[in-house]
Amino acid sequence: MKARFTFALVLASGLVLSACSGEATSTPDTSESSTAISREASSSMTRVMSLENQLKDWWGGPGISITWKVSETVNSGWDGNSRPDHSPPDGLQGLVQEPFSGPYKDSLEVNAKYFKEYMRSYFVLTPMITIDGQAIDLEPTEVYIGREQKLETAGYVTRPHCQSGQSSTASLSKKTPRGLLMYDVVMSCDSQSQQILIRNYQKS
Repeated sequence: MKARFTFALVLASGLVLSACSGEATSTPDTSESSTAISREASSSMTRVMSLENQLKDWWGGPGISITWKVSETVNSGWDGNSRPDHSPPDGLQGLVQEPFSGPYKDSLEVNAKYFKEYMRSYFVLTPMITIDGQAIDLEPTEVYIGREQKLETAGYVTRPHCQSGQSSTASLSKKTPRGLLMYDVVMSCDSQSQQILIRNYQKS
């Protein structure tokens, strides 16, 4: 009787150990997951977008804030979480930029596969100001990232082909409830980044 009890106990223990070992084999291979994540991350290319607001209030205020709006993005053109139509800190959509607060920079993740096929990623940036409670869109800027690396505002284009140190200035005006706002859009870029500066009109 004692021998049968001992045998049953040993058999039960063996079943428990077998079940535990079965659970252990179902644990995912973390090294394989890491490799997959690494492969996914390698499909991105990073490009830096810099925005700066230097708009003074010509009517006596401390300055004019800008809210940046993003449009015309193509989902397949972007990879990861950092893309222009995401809100800060992962993008530019809805960014409220106070005057003279310095440049805001964001590293956007371009989908390398899309870039290889179309040789560019594209979106539109529109600065919006508010004067006496009225929201006013300033001239939008078209952003081209890729072989056609350029910025374009109202027909003004960065030339020649975004070489470092080169810039282009679009001098524009906009009607507001307080009168005509005259302003400049200063655009510059290089192979890794693009910059847009909004300021009051300056004579060249």
